[in-house]
Amino acid sequence: MKNFARQYIKYQYSKEAGWDCTGNIGDCIQNIAVEELYKKAGISPDKLININRDSLPTYNGPQTRLVMQGWFADAHGCFPFPWSDKIEPVFLGFHVNKMNNTRERFVRDNVLRQMKAYEPIGCRDRNTRDFLKMFGLDAYFSGCMTLTFDTRKKTPRNGKIFIVDLQPKSLERLPNKIRKKGDFSITHLYKFDKYPITEKAAKKFEDDARNILKRYKEEAKMVITSRIHVAMPCIAMGIPVVFICDHPSDERFDVLRGIIPVYRYRDIKYVNWKPGKVNINKLKNAIINNAIAQIKQEKVYWPRKKLEKITSELKPIRYLPWYKTLFKKQ
Repeated sequence: MKNFARQYIKYQYSKEAGWDCTGNIGDCIQNIAVEELYKKAGISPDKLININRDSLPTYNGPQTRLVMQGWFADAHGCFPFPWSDKIEPVFLGFHVNKMNNTRERFVRDNVLRQMKAYEPIGCRDRNTRDFLKMFGLDAYFSGCMTLTFDTRKKTPRNGKIFIVDLQPKSLERLPNKIRKKGDFSITHLYKFDKYPITEKAAKKFEDDARNILKRYKEEAKMVITSRIHVAMPCIAMGIPVVFICDHPSDERFDVLRGIIPVYRYRDIKYVNWKPGKVNINKLKNAIINNAIAQIKQEKVYWPRKKLEKITSELKPIRYLPWYKTLFKKQ
């Protein structure tokens, strides 16, 4: 019987290399999304092997298939590649960051050569896809698995407008009428109080992520944020989202293209503060069907091609008046 695994987060970062013991709840949310995908594939979460994202090279458990969804970089003294030969990776929602010349290291340390045996490589953003294709890998835009959370069945009465981790310039320009209505009680910044991170602390980290997802689902009327892993699970659950950022050219934000507008902080006066929920069922189902096919290695070709057709039709959503778009790229 084939073993299946999911990642969890127990940071192996070094304080000596500059880590301040702060985590990102979004890392956990991606792993929870993968767990939910396994359920849709008929694989029970209690049958999954848990593997720490930052310890892939040293994993020495049973041979297993592992979904490689998430953010990967040479960060704070931790480079989680090459992975153990006990791991058979399934690349879905894979992002290679540019931090600390990570992409150069992927080339130098032959990580790309190791990946070649596990094509196709499903990428979280088009920028990662294009980087891998440049070196001859069969890479495609798979989207992020956090877009596959189930749509909530009811909208809360007297729901809250959660304002979550807006970037500084965006927060400065937030209209007072929106600020006064906003609930700032959720953040995806997580501070660990012990170092190194224990298994107990890693579990609490993920439990807190589950609780935040529950709050979005049960309490949110709308969410305003600069974080993709606030925006995407909320969009998937049917929660209206306003996304405003200081640096819209960041390749990570590409995953939202064609789904909702990505507002620049300087264009905040054009924000639609009553956006409504977005119907992404067609995209969501395509991501799910492709993911299940990749995980089970069954009829992989057509689900991927259908997903690629749908994503190819996603175009940037313009929010500026037409005359302001003539000489200005969004």
